[in-house]
Amino acid sequence: MAADALCVIRGAMLPNLSNKLYEKRKNAVLEIEGIVKQLATAGEHDKISVVISLLINDFTYSPQATHRKQGGLIGFAAVTVGLTSEAAQQACCCLEEIHVKDIEQSNFQEKNQS
Repeated sequence: MAADALCVIRGAMLPNLSNKLYEKRKNAVLEIEGIVKQLATAGEHDKISVVISLLINDFTYSPQATHRKQGGLIGFAAVTVGLTSEAAQQACCCLEEIHVKDIEQSNFQEKNQS
């Protein structure tokens, strides 16, 4: 999955999503937004889903607060802006994936506590 996402997004750009410098975060967001716009225009919804999965796995569930709060939040905002009219459809898929991951993580923690 990560290899697929790196074919869509430059790997060197991802750390900039949670960088402490505003300019680096802004450039990363603009790049993600542009990529998602191109993918949406081309109808490549599978690749958009891969980008969303990458943001979920690498940022939303990161143990580092700056990755979760800055990288995940502004990354999803960039995807939403890039999708424009298709944002609602992809947002539902994104929220479903986050919910499934939360359930899996809860089940894993319950098994380890028993």
